[in-house]
Amino acid sequence: AHGREIELAVLHPRRIALDVPPGIGVRVRGAQRPEAFMIALAARWRSDPTPVSTHLVTDEFLALLWARGVRTVPTVHNTRPGWRNNPKTWKPAHVPLVIACAESVRGELIEYGCAVPVVTLRYRPRVGVGALDVRAREAIRAELGIAPHTFLVGAVGALKPQKDYPRALEALAALCQRRDAVLVILGGILDRSGLAHLDRLMERALALGVASRLRLPGFVRSIEPWLAACDVLLNVSRYEGMSIAVQEALAAGLPVVATDVGGQREIAHPSLELVAAGATPRALAACLARHPVRTSLAARPFARAPRLWSLATFPRMSSGPGIETLFVTANLSAGGAQRSLVNLARALSNRHRLAVAVCGESTHGAFAAQLAIAGVDVFRAAGSADPFAVGESLLAHAQSAGAVNLCFWNADPRVKLLAAKFAPSRLRLIDVSPGEYAFLEMEGADAFAETVATSRQAYYDRLDALVLKYRADVHPACARVEIIANGVEWCEAAPLPASPRFLVSGRIAPSKRLEVILEAFAHVHSLQPAAELHIVGVAEERYREYAARILGAAGVLPVRFHGARFDGSHLGEGFTAAVVLGTHQGSPNAVLEAMAAGIAVIANDSGGTRELVVSGETGWLLAEDATADVVAQAMLEAIARPKHTGALATCASDRVRAQFTLEEMAKRYLALLDAESTPRREKMDAWNSASAPLAPRPSLAAPSTATAAP
Repeated sequence: AHGREIELAVLHPRRIALDVPPGIGVRVRGAQRPEAFMIALAARWRSDPTPVSTHLVTDEFLALLWARGVRTVPTVHNTRPGWRNNPKTWKPAHVPLVIACAESVRGELIEYGCAVPVVTLRYRPRVGVGALDVRAREAIRAELGIAPHTFLVGAVGALKPQKDYPRALEALAALCQRRDAVLVILGGILDRSGLAHLDRLMERALALGVASRLRLPGFVRSIEPWLAACDVLLNVSRYEGMSIAVQEALAAGLPVVATDVGGQREIAHPSLELVAAGATPRALAACLARHPVRTSLAARPFARAPRLWSLATFPRMSSGPGIETLFVTANLSAGGAQRSLVNLARALSNRHRLAVAVCGESTHGAFAAQLAIAGVDVFRAAGSADPFAVGESLLAHAQSAGAVNLCFWNADPRVKLLAAKFAPSRLRLIDVSPGEYAFLEMEGADAFAETVATSRQAYYDRLDALVLKYRADVHPACARVEIIANGVEWCEAAPLPASPRFLVSGRIAPSKRLEVILEAFAHVHSLQPAAELHIVGVAEERYREYAARILGAAGVLPVRFHGARFDGSHLGEGFTAAVVLGTHQGSPNAVLEAMAAGIAVIANDSGGTRELVVSGETGWLLAEDATADVVAQAMLEAIARPKHTGALATCASDRVRAQFTLEEMAKRYLALLDAESTPRREKMDAWNSASAPLAPRPSLAAPSTATAAP
């Protein structure tokens, strides 16, 4: 319900039902016939482009929605023996997406011939403090006549053949040969067939001699205190999608013994023990006997992502003339990656229909202003940086604008994982990696990926292109890998200064190793008292303490802090050399801009810097881990040999004009963003079929600037 108006319609009400959270509109069928209820819902919902999330609704009733223009996203909660629908008959026009509760269920749907894209969403329940209530445990056990030392086995679910409760009774009988035990089945009768099943269950209990050890309280309104009362949960279902009862018990800290069916294997939890579907009652009893009567209660919750479901039901219809590429960036602050994006967007603005979505807060408005002047639409994807809200909004904007490409440019890896999981197959996904740290960030999101039932491998498999800024020796495998270095505008070179002046340009951040540069400059200044160091850049809030240390380290040295200069005016002031140190560099703009301005560069060999700076020709290329002594030596050489330094600067300027212009970068990206440049490969690994193609977009119209998803 975060940012969404939610309505829940209940087709088949039950006497005992779960409580609906406050703020959710509920429509429960009363005396109406089911068909009339569905038709009324269709009339209410038909004007909304958002598809309806449906659960356990048969095709007969879904067809009533489809016939009236309401599309649905069904969730398949069970393996094939428990299906209530025929997924083979679903059509993309009616069902834009199908959700499977487990990867094994997704595999069955695809194998069966479902012609609609299927994604896996594993629901992880949240269990409250009631499951840890010792007093509730004692009260329930006393009510059931269970002694404190008696081992209580719980089973959850309606009385029906699927749950195979007679087998649970056989396991109980075998367990009672080992210890004092009782079985409580928390589930009741749904229909007349349940009465017959209850009769068979009682007959089996009498035959096994365990009728006195069986408790049947029926359906309960809250499972939590009953989980507190039990010592272990037993699930011997013949088939399961991904058992909610099993997961609730595990989250409450209750050990579980369950048959290895359906998606049970996908429930990663240390307290889950899976047994073969054909395990004997004696084998089940042996597993149960290993667990003690609990003397303390402690939760072991799952990592949860309930908002993931909202990405499955974002509006999936185009709503007007649109764009070719939606660029996605974390912010429009003062970083090099953002500068590259702004440079590219301005260069493409008259040749390519594009928009820029910003995922988080920007500390400066200069880049956004530059884009606005160029006529580039810029909007905040969502009201917060929450990856689910951002991911949903991005996909909704891309869909409504008919975007051909979704291009990530220094974006949150969690947003990228979510977008890749849910993006329609016709939407081309491109990732422009600014450097090795982007791959490390993606590795760091592995736990998040597992929570949302995906992986970084699935992400790279889904990508249409991975763009590197330099020829990296190691990078993730992808169907298409392009190397496109940054480009900058060439400008007239400034003359060498009369006294030594050194430039440092870029963010004030630990990765820029400013403490090494300051230490080197201190040594230079001790030998060249007239030397100055000019630092152009700002620190983000997260690096406030680092910036304070740098300011303190500068002390009384002639170090000038100029703040951000987004217009590049500082480059024409004349410098002996620019000093650029970095970690996991891509194609650093600080290097290219200095070279374009005719300034020799002293840089360390990080990332793509080696492809820009040629030691002895365009500047000094130092070792990646260059110390302050080594940096100082290069700075002193630049001062001592002005003619040589000037020649390096001239060569640097020529090199940029020949190979690293803004126009060259723009041409390379235009070729990449052309929808025909990459053959449409099947996305069977990520989607099992493609959706209908978008109609061509005759003219540009900016997507919504709303802060939440349409």
